Amino acid sequence: MKNYITPNLRLYPHMLQTLHGALNLLLDLLLPHRCFGCRRSGAILCEGCARDRELGAPLDAPDTYALFAYHDPVVRRMIWALKYRGIQAVGENLGARLYDHLTEDLADASLFGGGDPHFIVIPIPLAATRARERGYNQATAIARGFVGRANRRGHENFTLIENLLRRDRDTGSQTAIKARRARLANVRGVFAVVEGVAVRGKQIIIVDDVITTGGTTNAARHALEAAGAKIVIAAALAHG
Repeated sequence: MKNYITPNLRLYPHMLQTLHGALNLLLDLLLPHRCFGCRRSGAILCEGCARDRELGAPLDAPDTYALFAYHDPVVRRMIWALKYRGIQAVGENLGARLYDHLTEDLADASLFGGGDPHFIVIPIPLAATRARERGYNQATAIARGFVGRANRRGHENFTLIENLLRRDRDTGSQTAIKARRARLANVRGVFAVVEGVAVRGKQIIIVDDVITTGGTTNAARHALEAAGAKIVIAAALAHG
């Protein structure tokens, strides 16, 4: 009598998503980049298309910035490719542009902080289940690009720390919640500083992909300020 191995069907979606992410990563390495705007090869976003993008409007929250407007279709395609197609080079490219966008504001913040030029850059953490499913955190790719550009500009006082914050519960997708008040309530108290990490007196930049109401970044800001952070700046690729 033959022995048959019964497949665990519950593993299939996770396996397929992992294979899909690996395939996209391989294609990202092997094929030349094409601009998400004009589709010419050689760059993820060429300089001409970058200049044509609408910049993010000023946000109500203090020390909170966004590079582009999310309703721009090119920007939306780029963020979708970063989050769901595994093309982390998109995050690194836009993270570098985000640094350039904030250079002047960061200099002002440094002066406000007593002339301290050192900043810690941290990505907004994903929920553990989502991180396992996706296999990466898109905010980490953005933070890598941000710090990499700073270093290439000769500013080695920016340090990336990936696991400074932890997310204590899975809040689900914020995009599924329409009301601003409900969004803010959904993420209240969700973040905490990892035990043993020194935050007091530090200048910190929180990096995320999209800011809508600012609820997620504000929750992270409150956790950091409660732990004694001196200055907390929130920055995202897009607002909307």
